[in-house]
Amino acid sequence: MKGAASLLLVLLGLGFAGLAALPWLGARGAPPPPTAAEAAAAAPAAFAAPEEATTDLSAFLARPLFSAARRPPPPEAPGLPLADPNAGLLFGAYEIAGVVVLGDSALAMLRDREGRLLRLRAGDSVETPEGAAELISVGLDGLTFRHLGATVVAPVRREGASTE
Repeated sequence: MKGAASLLLVLLGLGFAGLAALPWLGARGAPPPPTAAEAAAAAPAAFAAPEEATTDLSAFLARPLFSAARRPPPPEAPGLPLADPNAGLLFGAYEIAGVVVLGDSALAMLRDREGRLLRLRAGDSVETPEGAAELISVGLDGLTFRHLGATVVAPVRREGASTE
């Protein structure tokens, strides 16, 4: 066992000696790295170092790199008016969540801006920015309110119904 280990060590040593002797034996390995003058001559003009470095940093100091003021303003829409976010709301404050009709009784469900669900029957009223609106009738196709002396009919959208 000792003989095999010492033979292995001798062969390993001869291998390293052979690798170290390759440059003297004329074997070609990787070419030597170019000198600085050769690298500068071979570099394209776009990557050539400037002859004189500028040290004027006043433009960078006037506009700090991580300042919010450096960002460009957001692009403006090309003359399109903004849509009213309350356009689809009933009286600008309520969304029609649904209508339940069971026999002779009907119930309208409205959702306010805070997400609370209001259950209304005919004769109940809701508060609007202009005053109270009384629910006159509840139907599957629409809700009829009396508001400021006028009759307002709010259509009920059905999911899956075509809007043609």
